[in-house]
Amino acid sequence: MYDHQLHQKIENVLAKHNIDSNNADRLFYARLLSNASIIRLLYNQIYSQHPKAEELFENLLASVTTAYIHRSASLKKKDIDKLEKEGWFLSNELAGMSLYVDRFCGNLKNLEDKLNYFKNLGLNLLHLMPLFESPKGESDGGYAVSDFRKVDERFGTLEQLKNVQQKMSEEEMYLMIDIVLNHTSQQHEWAQKAKLGDKEYQDYFFMYADRTVPDEFERSMPEIFPESCPGNFTYIPECKKWVMTDFHNYQWDLNYTNLAVFVSIFGNFGRALCWGRV
Repeated sequence: MYDHQLHQKIENVLAKHNIDSNNADRLFYARLLSNASIIRLLYNQIYSQHPKAEELFENLLASVTTAYIHRSASLKKKDIDKLEKEGWFLSNELAGMSLYVDRFCGNLKNLEDKLNYFKNLGLNLLHLMPLFESPKGESDGGYAVSDFRKVDERFGTLEQLKNVQQKMSEEEMYLMIDIVLNHTSQQHEWAQKAKLGDKEYQDYFFMYADRTVPDEFERSMPEIFPESCPGNFTYIPECKKWVMTDFHNYQWDLNYTNLAVFVSIFGNFGRALCWGRV
């Protein structure tokens, strides 16, 4: 169903970013407009009652637009190629492998040298397990992310990751990376601010002043690692509060009932799209 107000909102966002909906950017415009109603519907199912729902929805549209603007010409062409194939991600022409870079070949520079090996195996999609910065000794295999904007130095650099992606693109291969969405490391900037008592960032997590709510949760919540990390909440002495930690006590669960969390994570994801994940 056509939604004039939504259409106008999209037009306003695109105008601010100098998007040419009639010529160079017409395909992006068409894709965004054709999918906007279902995006808005899903968004409203969760956040329609949020006091900043309208304002932050525009921020989401802006993030999508910014990601498109910074996406390279070759990747924009690949976007069109995938559209022409329609359900490309269901194609039996795709054969993939999932791996930890450090366990497989040490680092990203070595991975770049392995592309011919993958091609000889008949592989054209690589799914890399988490690569972003995580604290040594508290990384949970890279799933306790302390910075979504930095590649962990043990793998290499962001530039090296971009080089891998570029070479894979040249070889008609796809790159997919695990982006951890459900929790962060306690060393993440958001968690550090929460520890210092910043209420805005405490609301990024499930934090409680006493055990009343945690005890209610514990009555039915399963324990992920009952032997090594029993319980689902950890006491944080710096702010004298309990935080939900389903996996390990150094991994803080993100609170997606807070729309600001969704927008912030989406911003990180949108940034990744600028240089070409699947």
